Amino acid sequence: MLRHKMMMSASSLLSILVIERVDERAGLSCLISLLSLLLVGSVCERILDDMRLWVVLNLVPCVAIPALLFLFPPKYTHSRFWFLATGFYLLARFEGLADRKVYSVNRYFISGHSLEHLCFAMVTLILTVMLSFRNIKITRDS
Repeated sequence: MLRHKMMMSASSLLSILVIERVDERAGLSCLISLLSLLLVGSVCERILDDMRLWVVLNLVPCVAIPALLFLFPPKYTHSRFWFLATGFYLLARFEGLADRKVYSVNRYFISGHSLEHLCFAMVTLILTVMLSFRNIKITRDS
Protein backbone atom coordinates (compact mmCIF):
# COMPACT_ATOMS: atom_id res chain seq x y z
CA MET A 1 0.00 0.00 0.00
CA LEU A 2 2.89 2.35 0.71
CA ARG A 3 4.14 1.88 -2.83
CA HIS A 4 0.86 3.29 -4.16
CA LYS A 5 1.14 6.41 -2.02
CA MET A 6 4.76 7.03 -3.01
CA MET A 7 3.98 6.61 -6.69
CA MET A 8 0.93 8.89 -6.49
CA SER A 9 3.03 11.60 -4.87
CA ALA A 10 5.79 11.24 -7.49
CA SER A 11 3.20 11.36 -10.28
CA SER A 12 1.64 14.45 -8.73
CA LEU A 13 5.02 16.19 -8.46
CA LEU A 14 5.75 15.48 -12.10
CA SER A 15 2.31 16.70 -13.15
CA ILE A 16 2.67 19.89 -11.10
CA LEU A 17 5.97 20.61 -12.80
CA VAL A 18 4.41 20.00 -16.23
CA ILE A 19 1.57 22.40 -15.33
CA GLU A 20 4.09 24.98 -14.16
CA ARG A 21 6.62 24.73 -16.96
CA VAL A 22 4.71 23.47 -20.02
CA ASP A 23 0.93 23.82 -20.00
CA GLU A 24 -2.01 23.27 -17.66
CA ARG A 25 -3.84 20.92 -20.02
CA ALA A 26 -0.69 18.84 -20.58
CA GLY A 27 -0.10 18.61 -16.84
CA LEU A 28 -3.63 17.46 -16.10
CA SER A 29 -3.51 14.86 -18.85
CA CYS A 30 -0.12 13.75 -17.49
CA LEU A 31 -1.64 13.30 -14.03
CA ILE A 32 -4.62 11.32 -15.33
CA SER A 33 -2.36 9.16 -17.51
CA LEU A 34 0.12 8.42 -14.73
CA LEU A 35 -2.62 7.59 -12.21
CA SER A 36 -4.26 5.30 -14.77
CA LEU A 37 -0.93 3.56 -15.34
CA LEU A 38 -0.55 3.17 -11.58
CA LEU A 39 -3.90 1.41 -11.50
CA VAL A 40 -2.87 -0.87 -14.37
CA GLY A 41 0.47 -1.52 -12.64
CA SER A 42 -1.33 -2.47 -9.46
CA VAL A 43 -3.54 -4.91 -11.36
CA CYS A 44 -0.51 -6.40 -13.14
CA GLU A 45 1.27 -6.82 -9.83
CA ARG A 46 -1.67 -8.52 -8.12
CA ILE A 47 -2.91 -10.74 -10.93
CA LEU A 48 0.19 -11.45 -13.03
CA ASP A 49 2.82 -11.00 -10.30
CA ASP A 50 4.66 -8.69 -12.73
CA MET A 51 6.47 -5.62 -11.36
CA ARG A 52 7.93 -4.27 -14.62
CA LEU A 53 5.36 -1.48 -14.98
CA TRP A 54 6.09 -0.37 -11.39
CA VAL A 55 9.79 -0.19 -12.20
CA VAL A 56 9.14 1.93 -15.28
CA LEU A 57 6.78 4.20 -13.34
CA ASN A 58 9.47 4.65 -10.69
CA LEU A 59 11.99 5.71 -13.31
CA VAL A 60 9.75 8.15 -15.21
CA PRO A 61 9.75 10.94 -12.57
CA CYS A 62 13.48 10.43 -11.91
CA VAL A 63 14.23 11.20 -15.55
CA ALA A 64 11.38 13.53 -16.49
CA ILE A 65 11.62 16.01 -13.60
CA PRO A 66 15.28 16.99 -14.20
CA ALA A 67 14.66 17.05 -17.96
CA LEU A 68 11.72 19.44 -17.58
CA LEU A 69 13.76 21.68 -15.30
CA PHE A 70 16.46 22.07 -17.91
CA LEU A 71 14.29 22.18 -21.04
CA PHE A 72 11.53 24.60 -20.09
CA PRO A 73 11.95 28.08 -18.60
CA PRO A 74 10.24 28.90 -15.30
CA LYS A 75 7.13 31.06 -15.17
CA TYR A 76 7.56 31.89 -11.49
CA THR A 77 10.30 33.20 -9.21
CA HIS A 78 12.28 30.97 -6.85
CA SER A 79 12.30 28.06 -9.30
CA ARG A 80 15.80 27.11 -8.16
CA PHE A 81 14.07 25.33 -5.27
CA TRP A 82 12.92 22.72 -7.81
CA PHE A 83 16.57 21.77 -8.38
CA LEU A 84 17.14 21.30 -4.66
CA ALA A 85 13.93 19.30 -4.30
CA THR A 86 14.90 17.16 -7.30
CA GLY A 87 18.28 16.47 -5.72
CA PHE A 88 16.62 15.24 -2.53
CA TYR A 89 14.12 13.22 -4.59
CA LEU A 90 16.90 11.44 -6.48
CA LEU A 91 18.87 10.95 -3.25
CA ALA A 92 15.79 9.39 -1.66
CA ARG A 93 15.40 6.99 -4.57
CA PHE A 94 19.07 6.03 -4.34
CA GLU A 95 18.84 5.47 -0.59
CA GLY A 96 15.78 3.29 -1.07
CA LEU A 97 17.58 1.14 -3.62
CA ALA A 98 20.76 0.88 -1.57
CA ASP A 99 18.97 0.28 1.73
CA ARG A 100 21.15 -2.50 3.12
CA LYS A 101 24.39 -1.00 1.84
CA VAL A 102 23.60 2.37 3.47
CA TYR A 103 22.66 0.58 6.68
CA SER A 104 25.95 -1.32 6.81
CA VAL A 105 28.07 1.70 5.78
CA ASN A 106 26.80 3.82 8.68
CA ARG A 107 27.41 0.93 11.10
CA TYR A 108 23.75 -0.02 11.48
CA PHE A 109 22.74 3.36 12.87
CA ILE A 110 19.98 4.22 10.37
CA SER A 111 18.70 2.34 7.34
CA GLY A 112 18.56 3.64 3.82
CA HIS A 113 14.79 3.19 3.90
CA SER A 114 14.51 5.57 6.86
CA LEU A 115 16.78 8.08 5.13
CA GLU A 116 14.62 7.73 2.03
CA HIS A 117 11.57 8.88 3.97
CA LEU A 118 13.49 11.76 5.53
CA CYS A 119 14.61 12.91 2.07
CA PHE A 120 11.04 12.70 0.75
CA ALA A 121 9.97 14.84 3.70
CA MET A 122 12.66 17.36 2.72
CA VAL A 123 11.21 17.51 -0.81
CA THR A 124 7.86 18.50 0.68
CA LEU A 125 9.47 21.06 2.97
CA ILE A 126 11.54 22.62 0.15
CA LEU A 127 8.55 22.92 -2.18
CA THR A 128 6.44 24.43 0.62
CA VAL A 129 9.11 27.07 1.24
CA MET A 130 9.29 27.70 -2.52
CA LEU A 131 5.55 28.23 -2.73
CA SER A 132 5.57 30.67 0.18
CA PHE A 133 8.15 32.93 -1.54
CA ARG A 134 7.19 32.76 -5.19
CA ASN A 135 5.61 35.27 -7.54
CA ILE A 136 4.85 35.31 -11.26
CA LYS A 137 7.89 36.30 -13.32
CA ILE A 138 7.27 39.50 -15.23
CA THR A 139 9.39 40.11 -18.30
CA ARG A 140 10.35 43.74 -18.70
CA ASP A 141 10.93 45.37 -22.02
CA SER A 142 13.94 47.68 -22.05
